[in-house]
Amino acid sequence: MATSAAAAIAAATARARREVREHFEDAAAFSHERAIRYDPPCHLHERQFELLIGQGILKETESGRFWIDRVAVELEAEQRRHALKILLVIILAGLAIAVGISLALIRHH
Repeated sequence: MATSAAAAIAAATARARREVREHFEDAAAFSHERAIRYDPPCHLHERQFELLIGQGILKETESGRFWIDRVAVELEAEQRRHALKILLVIILAGLAIAVGISLALIRHH
């Protein structure tokens, strides 16, 4: 039950983050000159909006408008890919160790 609740929260968070980004992408707000206003529809969108600002993905103009930095988006995507590769290596190493231990135990008996 807790796992399904956590999965639902993670999915809602990811959806909100995607929707915030899409708001700026759909408006082609990719530069200071093309910056737009954003009024988050709910707390979850507001939180993701703030996180995107904190990560430097959304930039604010002097007039309180925002634009999405495509270079920062690509950098974040690269960092995520790198983290996933590391996680995959760790999982595979753990699996290899578990198989090795299992084989050693089977041979020992």
